[in-house]
Amino acid sequence: MLDELKKLAGKQPKDKDFPQITLATYAGFPGEAKTGKTRIAVLVAEGEIVDGEGKSSQIGGERLSRELRRLRQDDRVKAVVMRVNSPGGSASASELIQREVILTRKVKPLVISMGHLAASGGYWISTYGDRIFAEPTTITGSIGVFGLLPNVKKLANEHGITWDSVQTAKLANPMTLTRPKSDIELSRIQGLVDHIYEQFIAKVADSRKMKKEAVHEIAQGRVWSGQEAVKLGLVDELGGLGAAVKHAAKMAKAENDFYIAGPEHEPDAFKEFLKNLGAGKSRKLAKPGPVDILADAFKVQVERLSALNDPQGVYARLAFEIDLK
Repeated sequence: MLDELKKLAGKQPKDKDFPQITLATYAGFPGEAKTGKTRIAVLVAEGEIVDGEGKSSQIGGERLSRELRRLRQDDRVKAVVMRVNSPGGSASASELIQREVILTRKVKPLVISMGHLAASGGYWISTYGDRIFAEPTTITGSIGVFGLLPNVKKLANEHGITWDSVQTAKLANPMTLTRPKSDIELSRIQGLVDHIYEQFIAKVADSRKMKKEAVHEIAQGRVWSGQEAVKLGLVDELGGLGAAVKHAAKMAKAENDFYIAGPEHEPDAFKEFLKNLGAGKSRKLAKPGPVDILADAFKVQVERLSALNDPQGVYARLAFEIDLK
C-alpha cells in the first residue's frame, strides 16, 4: 500500500515519504491556514463524560473544565468552538463543564458544534452555548438522568467471596456494591435522581428560552435527530464544524480575518497509521481465536463500567450503545 501511495504521488519506492495533507485541509476546513489575525479556538469534547481527569478517549470533567478556563483567560483567543461527540455520562462532571461554558460565554463567544452524537450529558454541556449547530443526523436530546446501583453480592457469593461489614447508621454506606439497597436507601437515591432531572429541565428551559413544561414534553430521555431538534428548539441551526467556526468568527467581528487554533500537540493519526503499516511488513499477525474475541469484548465492557464513576451514582447518559456497521 505504501509503495502504491508513493507511486500515485510521483515518488519512488525507495523514498521514505510522500506529499500528504491533513484531513482538515482535505475537507476544506475554513481557516486551516494561519492567514488571519483573529484566533478562533476549536476545543474537542469526545467520548463519555467522567468524573476527574478521564482517559484520552473520555471527557474528564476536571480536564475539559480546565481547558475551557484556559481559553477563557487567554486574551489571544477571541471565540471558542466546542465540538461535542458524546453520549453523556457523569451528571456531576457535566455540571462542572457547564459551569465553565457559562463563564466562558460571558467573556467571549462560545459556539457548539455537535458531531454524530451529543446526547444527555453531551447536551447538558452544550445547552448554554451562544449558538448550537448540529448535523441533520446528529443524535441529541436524551434529556434525562438515572441512578446506577451495582450489586455484585450474588455473583461474588457464587465464587466463594463474602463480606462482613459494620456501619454506624442506616444510611452510612448507600453506595456499596456488596449488598442490595434497602428501601430507605432506594428512596433517598430516587429523590436525588428526581432532583437532578428537574435541574436538567430547568437548565434547558433557561438556556433555550423555553417553558419548563415544554421542555418536559420533549425530555424524559427521548432522543431526537438534529433535524428534529431544530424544530423543537433544542438546536439553533443545521451545519457542520465549518459553519460553527464561521459563526464564531462573525460573533468575534472577524469574518474575513481569522485562523483556527486547534488542540495543541494533537497526534497525526494518519502518519501513525502509515508508520504502523510499515512496521507490519515483517510481522505475521495471528488470526484471533475465540478467547481473543471474548477478551476484547470483556475489555470493552470493563472500560464502559469504569466510566461510571459519578460520586453520587447519578448519570446523564444515553441509555444504549450505538454500533454502526
